[in-house]
Amino acid sequence: MAIDSSLNYFKKPVFLASLICIFIFYSGLFCIPDRTAVRSLLKTNEITEISGKLISSPSKIGNGSYYSATFSLDSAADARGFSSSATGRLKVMIPSELAEAYSPGKLFSQSHYKRTGHGDTTQTLLFETGGHYTFRGRLTNNIFYIHKCAASYWPSSWRGRLSHFRALCRLHFKRLMYSWGSGGGLLLALLCGAREYTEAATSEAFRRAGLSHILALSGMHLSMFSAIALFFGSRTGVRKLTFILRITALFGFVWFAGFSPSLVRAFICALLTIAATIAGAQKPDMLSILCFSFLLQSALCPQDIHNAAFILSYGALAGILFTSSFFNRFYSKLTPRTVAGSLSAATGAQTFTAPISLKQFGSFSPIGIISATVVSPFVTVFIYSGLLLIILSLIFPILSKPSGIFINLQYTVIKYIVNIFSLVPNWSIP
Repeated sequence: MAIDSSLNYFKKPVFLASLICIFIFYSGLFCIPDRTAVRSLLKTNEITEISGKLISSPSKIGNGSYYSATFSLDSAADARGFSSSATGRLKVMIPSELAEAYSPGKLFSQSHYKRTGHGDTTQTLLFETGGHYTFRGRLTNNIFYIHKCAASYWPSSWRGRLSHFRALCRLHFKRLMYSWGSGGGLLLALLCGAREYTEAATSEAFRRAGLSHILALSGMHLSMFSAIALFFGSRTGVRKLTFILRITALFGFVWFAGFSPSLVRAFICALLTIAATIAGAQKPDMLSILCFSFLLQSALCPQDIHNAAFILSYGALAGILFTSSFFNRFYSKLTPRTVAGSLSAATGAQTFTAPISLKQFGSFSPIGIISATVVSPFVTVFIYSGLLLIILSLIFPILSKPSGIFINLQYTVIKYIVNIFSLVPNWSIP
């Protein structure tokens, strides 16, 4: 966008409000109270039992000995047996022998009962968003390390039943993807954010190649589902039906994949863009939409404000909106228009996120400008073909095995290209 056009944004309240909030959130000059902090009548360091519900799907961390999830508190108890109502959110660390009880192909899925190492025998349970649990363990620095799950149930309300249905859908989807091997593991990560079946070497190669955003559910994934809905909706010739299909596709994907910070940002922006189109806007003001999304998400999910994915997601899109037209004029002289557009977007995103990556992680990958341009089309084809093969495999189970072979052929190509880009050294702060 031109400089004079950019200066016009300073006249818009939503843009100025976003700048003020950014200054308040990240300048370090203001103390922002944590509305999600744990509160109960018990001393926090004495809590040994918590009850409530999971509000995020468990994800494997570190060396794989634990799965991390966000837990919303209803009550708490200490070793003396005293209990109290409680509010707030904390991170729970679920031992792998509990979290992987139903996971296909995992060591602990071979038995319905497994000794936890603390003298307890725990029944196989399904841990997913919406489930209510009573955990026993220890609370350290707002992280609860679970020793045992004392109780588990799914509410009989429509929300509870819907959450249970989602949990079962994700479980069966994992089983199908596991049967497809390494390619299925990558497709699982791209479609529902579960990375426990993605090869560790592949995840590291994506990171070193500056392609971590591809594995993190974001606008790219959401736009693909919106495009599918738009394709089928436009064939009907009914404009209202097209909008209904797009909105349904957005809600369906986010419901199934889970509300990660970057996906929430993409979801809000997508809904606002559709709303602007319905209102008659020929070319929606994407920067104003991004600013409004930032303000709305900060108000609804204040715990995301300092999350790296939240910051990088908004930083990347802001970089694209502010600088892509400038870079596009440069790249258009050297490459075809399609390639120039992709390079411009990647360069704009890197321009704004490089300082954030250096601050957060101590390094960033400049090769990501080129690698994103090259790899993204392969990943797009991989996801679209994967969705088609999933549908065919569910309708005709006999096609599951050949589908897995085709998915792994694509996976091999993607892995080979990503590994080449991962060899380029990253820039880092000593």
